[in-house]
Amino acid sequence: MKARAAALAAAAVVAVVATVTVRELSIGRDEVTLADAAAAKSDWPEAIGHARAAAEALVPGSPWPERGRQRLDAIGHDAEARGDDDTALLAYGAMRTAALATRAPGSSSDRWKAKAEEGLARVASSRKDVAALHITSESMLDALRAEEPPPTWMLTLLAASAAAMLGGLARLAWVADPRTARVAQLVAGVGLLAYAIVMLVS
Repeated sequence: MKARAAALAAAAVVAVVATVTVRELSIGRDEVTLADAAAAKSDWPEAIGHARAAAEALVPGSPWPERGRQRLDAIGHDAEARGDDDTALLAYGAMRTAALATRAPGSSSDRWKAKAEEGLARVASSRKDVAALHITSESMLDALRAEEPPPTWMLTLLAASAAAMLGGLARLAWVADPRTARVAQLVAGVGLLAYAIVMLVS
């Protein structure tokens, strides 16, 4: 009975993961197509919006987030070249936001975030109204980096510790075997301790 319930639960998890993966792949593909169509009409805000949506459609192995970021980078560089600062800032800002939204261990988000910040600082510092204030691109980069969100490892550890706590407590609630209960208590305790340490460090 327990084996059947576990198999059903595993099948449900696989079905959900497969559905989400297919959906995100479809969104990424469609958004890149829409971004290219908008760029062909020089509708830059529309192109940036679709490219950002593609950049945020992240699933392992999908090519679309990378292509969405490439579109944003190209729009930003082209806008810089023609002196369209507003579009360049919008594109680089969208690229930075997408990189922050998709930070994960092993992803290329940090590289794209750095490129976006360099573009933002470069364009903003070149504007006449900013140059008159003697603000440099280096000081702008420092300001952007001072507002860093928590690092990915910290978010991952928080999620793992919360999962350990919940898993241990759930096991305690449904299992009466004393040996299993001790293991569940240990798992929940370790999860709580790890969570507390991360929160104190941050």
